[in-house]
Amino acid sequence: MAVLEVEVALRQKNQLTLPEAIAKRLGAQPGDRLIFELDEADPRRVHVRLLRRSYAGALEGIYGETPEEVAAYIQGERESWGP
Repeated sequence: MAVLEVEVALRQKNQLTLPEAIAKRLGAQPGDRLIFELDEADPRRVHVRLLRRSYAGALEGIYGETPEEVAAYIQGERESWGP
């Protein structure tokens, strides 16, 4: 696993700049949102991940591969609601 390590300085109001090399590797763009996760097992380690810009298409194929399969799934769900 290749590791990219870049040092940054924490500024006065706990702000930092995401280094260009990291932003490029993440595919991050201005306005994107990031999640920082503190590793409880090693409190000096933080993981950063990029939130999706859109969830459109994220569940593609979950309810069926064809429009007919999706319609059948929805119909089955509606029928399970009862009278």
